[in-house]
Amino acid sequence: MKKVLGLIIAGAMSISAFAIDVFTVMPVSSGVKSSTQTDYAISSKFGTYYRVPDSKTVRIFNSNGKEIEISELTPRDSLLNRTICNYDSEGRLIEQATYDSNSNLVWKNVTTYKDGKKYDSSEYGKDNVLKARTIYTYTGNTTDESGYDGDGALIWKSISKYSSDGKLELVSQYSADGSLDEEQTYKYSADGRLESITTFENFTKTSSQQVFRYASNGLLSEITSYDSNKTISQRVVIKADNSGNVTKVTTYQITEKFGTTVNELVAQVEYAYQYESTPAANTTATPVESDYDYSNDK
Repeated sequence: MKKVLGLIIAGAMSISAFAIDVFTVMPVSSGVKSSTQTDYAISSKFGTYYRVPDSKTVRIFNSNGKEIEISELTPRDSLLNRTICNYDSEGRLIEQATYDSNSNLVWKNVTTYKDGKKYDSSEYGKDNVLKARTIYTYTGNTTDESGYDGDGALIWKSISKYSSDGKLELVSQYSADGSLDEEQTYKYSADGRLESITTFENFTKTSSQQVFRYASNGLLSEITSYDSNKTISQRVVIKADNSGNVTKVTTYQITEKFGTTVNELVAQVEYAYQYESTPAANTTATPVESDYDYSNDK
């Protein structure tokens, strides 16, 4: 979904290797004081994959599980920037401000609410001049997000429709001229778990799909992407700790090479957590691979 730059930088723990944030499906559990995210650069030499730390992100949480500080670091732990998050008395995010390593303001995002719902999200540059603004309107189970530049010109519009129980069902994204950019359809299992997201690209008139697979303990274990020909194009494998928090996300690109199907490692992210107390042991197995039988997809 299109967002202003500030929201992209300081949003919840996202994985750039695929379209959806894993943490929207597996949010961080309560009792976490901080987390460290390590992104690795992947290379291949003589047929062997190697990984090298590329960047780090440290997040600090308050007692309510809200992110209050996000620091981006080099692999050698030198500070690049720090984002401070502030909340109102009801726990709603009202301001995010990012500072460089010298504590100079880089950007600021201010969010306001009306009738208990998000109404306005405005981004300001280091000069405190408005750079972008998103205005939210609501009609029944539909949410309209309209994105403007600093001069008030419409840049994009996103319309989201929800079911009667509050689950996201359809997201339609439009360009400034009103033409459809893409549309995403969400489907859920009988027990309410996200099953798939189908994306229709209006420019190419093609559809792709992400399918969400779960291990026997109910935790998300894999996101499988299919291209417009319904062929597997990518696998994202998720591992978790005993508290159900994501510890590793590994992305494989699926290609046809040398007369066979090849799983090429293209990205890997690891997460470590500091808990307020020692997490209780989980008697169920941590998901490593999906239980899905891929032979049906061939």
